[in-house]
Amino acid sequence: MKTYVLKDERKKELKLLDKALQKISRKELPHILHVQQAILRASDEYMYKKGVTRIMPIMIAPITDTLNHDVEDCELKYEGQKFNITKSMIFHKQIMLSSPYLDKIYIVSPNVRLEQEEEGDKRHLFEFTQVDFEFKGASMDDVFEFQEGLVKYVFDYIKKECADEFKTLGIGTSHLDVTIPFKRYTTQELKAKYGDDFEEIASKKATQPFWLINHKREFYDAEDLEKPGTYRNYDLIWPYGYIEGLSGGEREYKYDRILTRMRELGVDENAFRNYIELAKEGKIPKTAGAGFGVERMTRFVCQQKEIDDVTVFTRKPGETYLF
Repeated sequence: MKTYVLKDERKKELKLLDKALQKISRKELPHILHVQQAILRASDEYMYKKGVTRIMPIMIAPITDTLNHDVEDCELKYEGQKFNITKSMIFHKQIMLSSPYLDKIYIVSPNVRLEQEEEGDKRHLFEFTQVDFEFKGASMDDVFEFQEGLVKYVFDYIKKECADEFKTLGIGTSHLDVTIPFKRYTTQELKAKYGDDFEEIASKKATQPFWLINHKREFYDAEDLEKPGTYRNYDLIWPYGYIEGLSGGEREYKYDRILTRMRELGVDENAFRNYIELAKEGKIPKTAGAGFGVERMTRFVCQQKEIDDVTVFTRKPGETYLF
């Protein structure tokens, strides 16, 4: 009986192996990857022209993004100390900008977020890359202007450089003809209009990217003290049903505000004691920033059905992984 079970398990594994090789062997894949390469090249060019300094990513650290939703931690031990795999470099960005010599930074940052499987989910990966930037002394309006310029720059670049790829993939480029500035909507107004699925419905109805602002989420997203209960954060929503492509906000940076927001959300203050100490000493500057998902932008640009279509190895929550 045990032999038959092992044989059955091996048969399933071999089928999955075959499926993995088929995924790598798709004729569309090289063209999708070339478009993704062009997205990153254009993003680097735009950052360079805007004087934004590129920083190498941090892959493990004692602290990482808290992410106030259902994402598991990836803890490991090294030299007697606990580390976590990077969910995002939000705290490292703030700390880097405490330097008097750095004002604008970005990272092409690999992130691991062990998302839970959701039925019908087409946009989450548990391992992905984002272009993550942060500016000292900036407001959300500064970020809007910068990111809108980046999107237009990247889209204009790839329309020119990737014409053969679009032709091979059988798609046009009219979805990349963006008009800036993008429209802005609050979470509250779209939820009142469309109900709980407001983000997806609004995205499907849209023909241009738009900003979705004012979400109550992580403690580091700044609350507008002149309008309590209003948060100066934002998501960039891709149109035609592709939903969220970027997330960011102005940051809480004052000691009392950080503690207040941590306690609202039940964050472990001891784990963040060194970060809190820097805030207490006034060494965390006022900043604003964001990160956009490279795979999500690639999916939108290449008009693929789901996020897994733009990856080489499956990183979709709920799958069986061989590599």
